[in-house]
Amino acid sequence: MVKQLEASSSVKAIVKEIAEGIAADKTTPFDAMLQFCKLCESLRSEHLICNSHKSCLPTPETCNVCPTSGKKH
Repeated sequence: MVKQLEASSSVKAIVKEIAEGIAADKTTPFDAMLQFCKLCESLRSEHLICNSHKSCLPTPETCNVCPTSGKKH
């Protein structure tokens, strides 16, 4: 899972933005919440959550939690 996260340029960019903002004390709690939402959307749209979930737990045949491209996940 870590390798998949590291391979995602969008996930790495969002995580870096969050970490730098927190470290520099420039991120408000509200901004941090918005950034975490953006991170979650990226994880879902790239199906990284799906892949991790499928390796741990059974998934229903049709799952609509993550955005789809018309395919079943």
